[in-house]
Amino acid sequence: MRKKTMNRKGGAALAAILILIILLASGMAIMVVTGRGTIDKASDVPILSNDSSKPDESKPDEKPAETKAPDESQPPEDESKPEEINTISIPKEAADYKKIDPKADNINAKYAILVDVDNNEIIAGYDYDKRMFPASLTKIMTIIVANENVKDKSVKYKFTDKELTPLYEEKASVVGFEPGETVTFDDLMYGAILRSGADATVGLANLTAGSEKKFVELMNKKAEEMGLKDTHFTNSSGLHNDKNYSTCRDMAVILEYAMKTKPCHDALCAKSYTTSKTAAHPEGITLSSIISERTAGYYVDADGDGEEDADTEILGGKTGFMDEAKYVLATQVEKAGRNYICVTALSATDKQATIDSLTIYEKYMK
Repeated sequence: MRKKTMNRKGGAALAAILILIILLASGMAIMVVTGRGTIDKASDVPILSNDSSKPDESKPDEKPAETKAPDESQPPEDESKPEEINTISIPKEAADYKKIDPKADNINAKYAILVDVDNNEIIAGYDYDKRMFPASLTKIMTIIVANENVKDKSVKYKFTDKELTPLYEEKASVVGFEPGETVTFDDLMYGAILRSGADATVGLANLTAGSEKKFVELMNKKAEEMGLKDTHFTNSSGLHNDKNYSTCRDMAVILEYAMKTKPCHDALCAKSYTTSKTAAHPEGITLSSIISERTAGYYVDADGDGEEDADTEILGGKTGFMDEAKYVLATQVEKAGRNYICVTALSATDKQATIDSLTIYEKYMK
């Protein structure tokens, strides 16, 4: 009896298996005919596998936008972030730091700093963390931000009356670009530094971000990324604004960063440059370096022999002036293969600013 019962169950099971096989075969046939299959459901997978409904706890700062397909018109991320290869840290005072006595050294500047770039140390200075108005030293950050955000350096920019007229009304220093004139990215970079042109910086701002307001946001973001806690910008040219400020230490960091970025370095160290030929300027505009003009006839004599030190060269930098800022100066000097940066602020005259910087180099460079 027990054996017979088992036969009945086995028969029922076999029948069930046969029915299941028939149903499966029918289902496959339907999928083939309709062109549908379970793989089509994969279209729903990215939303689930990306888990965009909740943050990735291992990477709390990542944004959902990073899941978008890469823009093939842009370079890879590691190539578009020069800070990955141009890393700058805030310099600290050296063990043998010297506090400068401006009266004893006959220095007119109110604030000053001398940085040993290679060791990232402040070797001399005074009141270098006091906030000051950077005037046209602002333009160093302008070319940094423009260079890092304009991917296609062959792009050109056309000036309008709307952006140029206010600059003339404010008596800002300009290169001399005219409404309707189309210029290159390099024209703007060199114009901003060599002649301290506010027209060039406005052009860079609009070319880079679409407006100066948005460009200034990029400037302040960059300052934050660089760890500059006492720097804030309100415009791209350095025109006076109580909220456009920095310090000698922060400006030294900005200049060092720019000097380590080739396009910026080239503009800061150039003696002259001629802009591209246009209808407004058929021969281009020949730009001479203001800083070269200011330092002409001067040299570094650290050993005090009355002659120029053969192993020392003023590489480049940036000048600045506003009534509220007085004369400010940021330069980089190379001595026997080593690099130094000096930033001075609130000198009474352009000549005194030059003398102040050279005096600091001569007395305190190692």
